[in-house]
Amino acid sequence: MKRKMICACCALSLLFAGLCIPAGAERQSGQTQLLTLTAKDGVALTGKLDMPEEGEIGRLVIYVNGSGPNTYDNQRMYEGETFRYYDVFAEELVKRGAAFFRASTRGVTPGEEPPLYPDIDEAAYRTYLPENSVSDIGEWMAKLRENPRLKDAEIVLLGWSEGTIIAPLAAKAYPKEVAGLVLAGYCNDRMDEIFDWQQSGEPSMIFYGRCFDNDGDGRISREEYDADPYDVVASVLGGAPFEGIDANGDGLITAEDFALMLEPFKQAFYDAVERGDDQWLAENYTVRLTSGWFKAHSLLAPNRETLPELDLPIHIFHGTQDANCSVQGVYDIAERFAQLGKTNLTTHVYEGYDHDLLYSVYLIGGELPLAFEDLFDVLTQ
Repeated sequence: MKRKMICACCALSLLFAGLCIPAGAERQSGQTQLLTLTAKDGVALTGKLDMPEEGEIGRLVIYVNGSGPNTYDNQRMYEGETFRYYDVFAEELVKRGAAFFRASTRGVTPGEEPPLYPDIDEAAYRTYLPENSVSDIGEWMAKLRENPRLKDAEIVLLGWSEGTIIAPLAAKAYPKEVAGLVLAGYCNDRMDEIFDWQQSGEPSMIFYGRCFDNDGDGRISREEYDADPYDVVASVLGGAPFEGIDANGDGLITAEDFALMLEPFKQAFYDAVERGDDQWLAENYTVRLTSGWFKAHSLLAPNRETLPELDLPIHIFHGTQDANCSVQGVYDIAERFAQLGKTNLTTHVYEGYDHDLLYSVYLIGGELPLAFEDLFDVLTQ
């Protein structure tokens, strides 16, 4: 029986039990405007700016996107309800007196097709490469400075996931403009190294461990699997028997079993990137990315090298159950800063939080998780 193992990047969607935030909801106060510019290579860019209604603005937060086809709203759908991912950032930051800006990924405009709602211009999307992402931040900062209320505002880059790689590179490229970095869902390694970890079985155990591993020993026994308290076997694993997941036949489900099952896909993925087969990637990889994007990222210096070169304030927010980027990277970079005697890095690690810092908690109940409260405080302190 052929089964598609769920990608750890999509685990958050399985936790949505209902949404309370409609996409058409209007914020109580503040100014919102769409901005456009033409990048130096001729690609049209669009972004969205939210500012307090009046008064001096001392802080401008620029969101640096994670990977894939993002729009300035990132409208999403679940169970027939829609929401705009960035609304909570705009609302909370404007309420605290800061301005908030985010831009669509190159070649991407808001569309009508759920659940991600992107319209993609394929030619422009192929220019979505890390070096262009860094350059675009520089051009957006210059554009935003044209607004009299933002002329003297401190700029803080808020990077998430891939954005935690791009934002430090932008801070390095534009040191006079960027006053601080806030990095969530932090990537300490290159994207190819992170992909290897994602296929190691460890992220799968993070997700499936929450579903089955009742005694917390890092393994799933037959008894725990058969108990299936969240009905994951039927809803996610296609009714697979225990033996179908216990790939090495040792009587326990561990990271090694998932690694064995993921190995054929891992090799096929690398073959597709090598031959530049973007069609295969579009049809088989969870996030819509190009071979050029993967190749360009493999040539970048990792954050473990870039961050220690920076002297501006840096805050990292990360969850221990992040199945996209290992929390070990946070511990490693903190240790490196300590070894170098550098004091400009502060890390915030949250037990049991995922790659999105439990954003789903806000969607379900309207209450901000602690990590988000802390995040907004740091962004506006």
